[in-house]
Amino acid sequence: MGIIVAVIASALCAVLYVRMVKREKPERMPKKQSRTPVIVGIFAPFLSTILTLLISLIIKTLLSESVTDALRSNWIIASHFKSFFAAGMTEELVKFLLFLVLYKSLKPKNVYEVAVMVAGIGFGFTVLEEIIYGGGSAIASLMRLPTFAMHMVIGLVMGIFLGLAYYKKQKGESSGIYYFLGLFLPILWHTVYDASTVSNVAFAAEDEYVQFQGLLFGLAVVVISTVLQFVLLIVFKVKTEKYCGMALRENEA
Repeated sequence: MGIIVAVIASALCAVLYVRMVKREKPERMPKKQSRTPVIVGIFAPFLSTILTLLISLIIKTLLSESVTDALRSNWIIASHFKSFFAAGMTEELVKFLLFLVLYKSLKPKNVYEVAVMVAGIGFGFTVLEEIIYGGGSAIASLMRLPTFAMHMVIGLVMGIFLGLAYYKKQKGESSGIYYFLGLFLPILWHTVYDASTVSNVAFAAEDEYVQFQGLLFGLAVVVISTVLQFVLLIVFKVKTEKYCGMALRENEA
Protein backbone atom coordinates (compact mmCIF):
# COMPACT_ATOMS: atom_id res chain seq x y z
CA MET A 1 0.00 0.00 0.00
CA GLY A 2 2.89 2.32 0.80
CA ILE A 3 4.23 2.09 -2.75
CA ILE A 4 0.79 2.86 -4.20
CA VAL A 5 0.44 5.92 -1.96
CA ALA A 6 3.99 6.99 -2.85
CA VAL A 7 3.21 6.77 -6.57
CA ILE A 8 -0.05 8.72 -6.23
CA ALA A 9 1.49 11.38 -3.97
CA SER A 10 4.56 11.72 -6.19
CA ALA A 11 2.40 12.04 -9.32
CA LEU A 12 0.24 14.75 -7.74
CA CYS A 13 3.31 16.62 -6.48
CA ALA A 14 4.87 16.33 -9.93
CA VAL A 15 1.84 18.00 -11.51
CA LEU A 16 1.94 20.87 -9.01
CA TYR A 17 5.70 21.28 -9.34
CA VAL A 18 5.69 21.33 -13.14
CA ARG A 19 2.94 23.96 -13.07
CA MET A 20 5.05 26.09 -10.71
CA VAL A 21 8.03 25.87 -13.03
CA LYS A 22 5.97 26.71 -16.12
CA ARG A 23 4.31 29.69 -14.42
CA GLU A 24 7.52 31.70 -14.06
CA LYS A 25 7.69 34.92 -16.11
CA PRO A 26 9.18 36.26 -18.32
CA GLU A 27 11.22 33.08 -18.75
CA ARG A 28 11.32 29.73 -16.99
CA MET A 29 14.24 28.51 -14.92
CA PRO A 30 16.62 26.12 -16.72
CA LYS A 31 15.77 22.40 -16.59
CA LYS A 32 18.89 21.70 -14.52
CA GLN A 33 17.76 24.23 -11.94
CA SER A 34 14.27 22.74 -11.65
CA ARG A 35 15.29 19.07 -11.67
CA THR A 36 18.33 19.13 -9.39
CA PRO A 37 16.42 20.07 -6.18
CA VAL A 38 14.02 17.14 -6.71
CA ILE A 39 16.86 14.66 -7.21
CA VAL A 40 18.72 16.00 -4.18
CA GLY A 41 15.50 15.88 -2.14
CA ILE A 42 15.13 12.14 -2.74
CA PHE A 43 18.36 11.56 -0.80
CA ALA A 44 17.46 14.02 1.98
CA PRO A 45 15.66 11.41 4.18
CA PHE A 46 18.91 9.44 4.49
CA LEU A 47 20.74 12.53 5.74
CA SER A 48 17.97 13.43 8.19
CA THR A 49 17.93 9.86 9.51
CA ILE A 50 21.65 10.04 10.25
CA LEU A 51 21.17 13.40 11.98
CA THR A 52 18.27 12.00 14.02
CA LEU A 53 20.37 9.05 15.19
CA LEU A 54 23.19 11.36 16.27
CA ILE A 55 20.80 13.62 18.18
CA SER A 56 19.16 10.60 19.82
CA LEU A 57 22.54 9.46 21.12
CA ILE A 58 23.28 12.93 22.47
CA ILE A 59 19.89 13.15 24.19
CA LYS A 60 20.32 9.73 25.82
CA THR A 61 23.73 10.81 27.06
CA LEU A 62 22.69 14.20 28.41
CA LEU A 63 19.21 13.52 29.81
CA SER A 64 18.67 11.40 32.89
CA GLU A 65 15.98 8.71 33.06
CA SER A 66 13.92 10.87 35.42
CA VAL A 67 13.79 13.64 32.83
CA THR A 68 12.85 11.30 29.98
CA ASP A 69 10.21 9.65 32.20
CA ALA A 70 8.76 13.10 32.94
CA LEU A 71 8.59 13.85 29.23
CA ARG A 72 6.75 10.58 28.60
CA SER A 73 4.21 11.23 31.34
CA ASN A 74 2.10 13.51 29.12
CA TRP A 75 1.24 12.23 25.65
CA ILE A 76 1.09 15.72 24.13
CA ILE A 77 4.55 16.69 25.40
CA ALA A 78 5.95 13.27 24.52
CA SER A 79 4.52 13.42 20.99
CA HIS A 80 5.93 16.87 20.27
CA PHE A 81 9.31 16.04 21.83
CA LYS A 82 9.57 12.92 19.68
CA SER A 83 8.34 14.72 16.58
CA PHE A 84 10.70 17.68 16.99
CA PHE A 85 13.87 15.61 17.19
CA ALA A 86 12.78 12.79 14.87
CA ALA A 87 11.43 14.95 12.02
CA GLY A 88 10.43 18.57 12.60
CA MET A 89 13.85 19.96 13.40
CA THR A 90 16.09 17.40 11.70
CA GLU A 91 14.32 17.13 8.34
CA GLU A 92 13.75 20.85 7.93
CA LEU A 93 17.35 21.61 8.93
CA VAL A 94 18.59 19.16 6.29
CA LYS A 95 16.37 20.81 3.65
CA PHE A 96 17.71 24.21 4.69
CA LEU A 97 21.34 23.10 4.44
CA LEU A 98 20.75 21.40 1.08
CA PHE A 99 19.17 24.59 -0.21
CA LEU A 100 22.20 26.65 0.84
CA VAL A 101 24.39 24.35 -1.23
CA LEU A 102 22.04 24.50 -4.23
CA TYR A 103 21.72 28.29 -3.95
CA LYS A 104 25.43 28.71 -4.51
CA SER A 105 25.56 26.29 -7.43
CA LEU A 106 22.25 26.95 -9.22
CA LYS A 107 22.03 30.70 -8.55
CA PRO A 108 18.26 31.42 -8.67
CA LYS A 109 17.59 34.81 -10.22
CA ASN A 110 14.55 35.87 -8.21
CA VAL A 111 12.45 35.12 -5.12
CA TYR A 112 10.09 32.91 -7.13
CA GLU A 113 12.90 30.57 -8.16
CA VAL A 114 14.18 30.34 -4.59
CA ALA A 115 10.71 29.28 -3.41
CA VAL A 116 10.32 26.72 -6.21
CA MET A 117 13.79 25.27 -5.53
CA VAL A 118 13.03 24.52 -1.87
CA ALA A 119 9.60 23.20 -2.86
CA GLY A 120 11.47 20.88 -5.24
CA ILE A 121 13.56 19.52 -2.37
CA GLY A 122 10.32 18.85 -0.50
CA PHE A 123 8.88 17.12 -3.57
CA GLY A 124 11.90 14.81 -3.75
CA PHE A 125 11.64 14.13 -0.03
CA THR A 126 8.04 12.99 -0.50
CA VAL A 127 8.94 10.24 -2.96
CA LEU A 128 10.93 8.16 -0.48
CA GLU A 129 9.14 9.15 2.73
CA GLU A 130 5.74 8.04 1.45
CA ILE A 131 7.14 4.56 0.86
CA ILE A 132 8.58 4.47 4.38
CA TYR A 133 5.70 5.93 6.39
CA GLY A 134 2.94 4.81 4.07
CA GLY A 135 4.02 1.21 4.43
CA GLY A 136 1.92 0.59 7.53
CA SER A 137 -1.78 -0.11 7.55
CA ALA A 138 -3.96 0.68 4.58
CA ILE A 139 -5.96 3.17 6.67
CA ALA A 140 -2.81 5.02 7.79
CA SER A 141 -1.59 5.12 4.20
CA LEU A 142 -4.86 6.53 2.87
CA MET A 143 -4.99 9.14 5.65
CA ARG A 144 -1.69 10.54 4.37
CA LEU A 145 -3.09 11.25 0.91
CA PRO A 146 -4.98 14.49 1.79
CA THR A 147 -1.67 16.07 2.84
CA PHE A 148 0.31 14.64 -0.08
CA ALA A 149 2.00 18.00 -0.75
CA MET A 150 3.00 18.72 2.86
CA HIS A 151 6.75 18.48 2.34
CA MET A 152 6.54 20.49 -0.85
CA VAL A 153 4.38 23.23 0.69
CA ILE A 154 6.49 23.44 3.85
CA GLY A 155 9.47 23.78 1.52
CA LEU A 156 7.58 26.49 -0.34
CA VAL A 157 7.09 28.42 2.91
CA MET A 158 10.79 28.10 3.70
CA GLY A 159 11.75 29.18 0.19
CA ILE A 160 9.50 32.24 0.14
CA PHE A 161 10.93 33.61 3.38
CA LEU A 162 14.52 32.78 2.44
CA GLY A 163 14.01 34.42 -0.95
CA LEU A 164 12.58 37.52 0.72
CA ALA A 165 15.55 37.50 3.12
CA TYR A 166 18.03 37.59 0.24
CA TYR A 167 15.98 40.26 -1.53
CA LYS A 168 15.73 42.49 1.56
CA LYS A 169 19.41 42.05 2.33
CA GLN A 170 20.52 43.25 -1.11
CA LYS A 171 18.32 46.34 -0.69
CA GLY A 172 20.02 47.11 2.59
CA GLU A 173 16.87 46.41 4.61
CA SER A 174 16.48 44.23 7.71
CA SER A 175 16.40 40.56 6.71
CA GLY A 176 16.92 38.71 9.99
CA ILE A 177 13.22 38.12 10.66
CA TYR A 178 12.82 36.48 7.23
CA TYR A 179 15.70 34.08 7.84
CA PHE A 180 14.19 33.24 11.22
CA LEU A 181 10.69 32.63 9.85
CA GLY A 182 12.13 30.66 6.93
CA LEU A 183 13.39 28.05 9.37
CA PHE A 184 11.07 28.46 12.37
CA LEU A 185 7.68 28.16 10.60
CA PRO A 186 8.55 24.94 8.68
CA ILE A 187 9.94 23.35 11.87
CA LEU A 188 6.86 24.38 13.85
CA TRP A 189 4.35 23.12 11.28
CA HIS A 190 6.25 19.89 10.65
CA THR A 191 6.60 19.20 14.39
CA VAL A 192 2.92 19.74 15.17
CA TYR A 193 1.82 17.71 12.13
CA ASP A 194 4.00 14.71 12.94
CA ALA A 195 3.13 14.94 16.64
CA SER A 196 -0.50 14.46 15.69
CA THR A 197 0.09 11.62 13.22
CA VAL A 198 3.15 9.35 12.92
CA SER A 199 4.69 10.49 16.24
CA ASN A 200 1.41 10.56 18.18
CA VAL A 201 2.17 8.36 21.21
CA ALA A 202 -1.49 8.46 22.26
CA PHE A 203 -2.28 5.91 19.56
CA ALA A 204 -0.28 3.30 21.47
CA ALA A 205 -1.66 4.19 24.91
CA GLU A 206 -3.53 1.58 26.95
CA ASP A 207 -6.10 4.15 28.07
CA GLU A 208 -8.88 4.32 25.47
CA TYR A 209 -9.71 7.90 26.51
CA VAL A 210 -6.14 8.95 25.76
CA GLN A 211 -6.37 7.17 22.40
CA PHE A 212 -9.57 9.09 21.66
CA GLN A 213 -7.90 12.40 22.58
CA GLY A 214 -4.97 11.56 20.31
CA LEU A 215 -7.33 10.68 17.46
CA LEU A 216 -9.21 13.99 17.76
CA PHE A 217 -5.93 15.91 17.88
CA GLY A 218 -4.68 14.05 14.82
CA LEU A 219 -7.86 14.59 12.78
CA ALA A 220 -7.94 18.32 13.67
CA VAL A 221 -4.32 18.87 12.62
CA VAL A 222 -4.71 16.86 9.40
CA VAL A 223 -7.83 18.81 8.37
CA ILE A 224 -6.21 22.18 9.15
CA SER A 225 -2.99 21.17 7.36
CA THR A 226 -4.91 19.96 4.31
CA VAL A 227 -6.79 23.25 3.98
CA LEU A 228 -3.70 25.36 4.70
CA GLN A 229 -1.73 23.35 2.14
CA PHE A 230 -4.06 24.34 -0.70
CA VAL A 231 -4.52 27.92 0.55
CA LEU A 232 -0.75 28.47 0.43
CA LEU A 233 -0.49 26.96 -3.06
CA ILE A 234 -3.23 29.29 -4.29
CA VAL A 235 -1.67 32.35 -2.62
CA PHE A 236 1.71 31.50 -4.13
CA LYS A 237 0.11 31.21 -7.58
CA VAL A 238 -1.57 34.61 -7.16
CA LYS A 239 1.74 36.20 -6.16
CA THR A 240 3.72 34.65 -9.02
CA GLU A 241 4.26 37.94 -10.86
CA LYS A 242 5.28 39.72 -7.66
CA TYR A 243 7.89 37.14 -6.67
CA CYS A 244 9.20 36.84 -10.25
CA GLY A 245 9.75 40.59 -10.23
CA MET A 246 11.90 40.46 -7.08
CA ALA A 247 15.25 39.97 -8.82
CA LEU A 248 18.34 38.85 -6.94
CA ARG A 249 21.04 40.99 -8.51
CA GLU A 250 23.91 38.84 -7.25
CA ASN A 251 22.60 35.94 -9.35
CA GLU A 252 21.61 37.81 -12.50
CA ALA A 253 23.51 36.96 -15.65
